[in-house]
Amino acid sequence: NSLVDLQKTYSLSDMVDLGLRSNPVTRSGWENARAAAAGLGIAEGSWLPVITANLGGGYWRYPYPAPGYAFALRGSTVYPTLEMAWTLFDKSRSAKIDQATQQLFSSSYALNRTHQKVSFEIQRAFYSLLAARAQVKASEITLKQATWNTESIGAQQVHGLATQPEYLLAVQDQAKAGYELQTAHGSVMEQQAALAEHLGIAPDLPLKTVTIDELNLPEDLEKSADLIIDEALEQRPDLAAKVAEIRAKDAEIRKAEATYWPTVNLGFQAGWKIWDYANASNAPQTAGAPNVKIETPLAAAYVQMSWNIFEGFSGVNAINKAEANRNAAQAEFDALQLKVMREVWKNYADFKIAIRKRQFALAMLKASEKTYEAATASFQQGLVTVIELITAERNLAAARYTEIDSKRAILDSAASLVFSAGSQEDQQKIAFDQSTNSQHVP
Repeated sequence: NSLVDLQKTYSLSDMVDLGLRSNPVTRSGWENARAAAAGLGIAEGSWLPVITANLGGGYWRYPYPAPGYAFALRGSTVYPTLEMAWTLFDKSRSAKIDQATQQLFSSSYALNRTHQKVSFEIQRAFYSLLAARAQVKASEITLKQATWNTESIGAQQVHGLATQPEYLLAVQDQAKAGYELQTAHGSVMEQQAALAEHLGIAPDLPLKTVTIDELNLPEDLEKSADLIIDEALEQRPDLAAKVAEIRAKDAEIRKAEATYWPTVNLGFQAGWKIWDYANASNAPQTAGAPNVKIETPLAAAYVQMSWNIFEGFSGVNAINKAEANRNAAQAEFDALQLKVMREVWKNYADFKIAIRKRQFALAMLKASEKTYEAATASFQQGLVTVIELITAERNLAAARYTEIDSKRAILDSAASLVFSAGSQEDQQKIAFDQSTNSQHVP
């Protein structure tokens, strides 16, 4: 919430910027990528030696039998050492590094897709909120018209030019308009909460935004659906993440196959051993025995080869498991490709239809406005009935809602098409240029 400026009027680009900084989903994706980077560092660290410092020590007391008597020794031992182990040959090492590298690529691509998804969800929620606020204004206009109708019909009833049922019908229409206004206010609150969730902020913050009339609508498409599908298959980050996952599974197979090879290790050890012991018995034969303290350095070097000859067919089963996981990842990639093509095709068709529906929505609004103006003028002259006047007013209200929804549908379908195509550049273009320039959907 500290990132929110309540005095600022937020455009779409401002909303996207706020959401990418405050939404916990983006932070989660970033931490996953950092974890994958650390995993690569761990794998690469297998090329380096392992150095260990050890310190052992303790107190001891041992009895020893002797002819005719027994004696005991007590003392302490300190044993500090420094050890180094270095793996000279491990065929699985390069496979582990390749696997970690591909996992890092997969996490990075997944993070890119997370950013795209958060931006897309913010766009859709932003458009829905602006449309809901526009519907509130439209509902207020409808309520004013319904109120005027009621007052006009009431005045005619006083002069005997309208009946009581006609007046009650107008009152009913006025109450319906008031009900629809409250419904529109509820929709604004609902959409504001949805946007706040995608932004990662509290829903009760009164954000100021531009209006939907300030947004420039995207123009019609110039590219074909097939071309956009081809671009999506090339640039979707989630597809790239799946490819990296498949390559990581290939490395897993090589890592399993490496278990048939031996490992060779080089080791060094250096240290110091200190003994300090004394007589601990009361036997006269040991009386006067001196205390002994011995210090001696220690050093060792070795080469060790470890080769698993038989492990209960675990090596064969590990390879079979890795190959099955690789085949499963390939199948998931193929399924995702089909899903991408379906999403692009559907969103392409939705955008095309939204463009055409927009033209009819504008024509319907224009015709409804003229019809209501004519009905109002004719009603004042007694040429149309109350039912015809109210019908014209309801048709005009519906046309206003349809025009607002048609604008939202174009904006929403354009954002959906860009998101399904997976273009980061085009998504940023819609977000950052929409308030100033006409948009060209790729």
